Amino acid sequence: MMNSRFRILALILYLALIFFISSRPHLRPPGPEFKLKDKLAHLSEYFILGALLFEGFGRGVSRSKFGTFIFLFAVGTSIGALDEIFQSYIPGREMSAHDWLFDAVGVGLGSGVFVHFGLRKRIAMRNRSLPRSEGGAEP
Repeated sequence: MMNSRFRILALILYLALIFFISSRPHLRPPGPEFKLKDKLAHLSEYFILGALLFEGFGRGVSRSKFGTFIFLFAVGTSIGALDEIFQSYIPGREMSAHDWLFDAVGVGLGSGVFVHFGLRKRIAMRNRSLPRSEGGAEP
């Protein structure tokens, strides 16, 4: 129980961080300048969000990898859209469909990787705990 509470708390804190960063006027990603630096920042930020969404909610959404992925992708891209709308009200920031697209790619990759490997691990653990048939042979 405590483990799931920690995961949800981590997700909530990360969401607060995303909106705090979005509230900063005239913000630029740190580090050396290169062409797609801003887009890479969006992709990275939302990759982490996709992973945290899986850890917070994805384990109990569906037995289907596809169903879990679609749910997490819809939630993550909705958060990205709300973030872009929020930025449109901040001086020096603007709403951008291109930024939202990279948010969507990031959350898709993050949740996709974690759904694939996380649910795979859960299924393998469940199969190990099942009783074996008589004679020790696999069914």
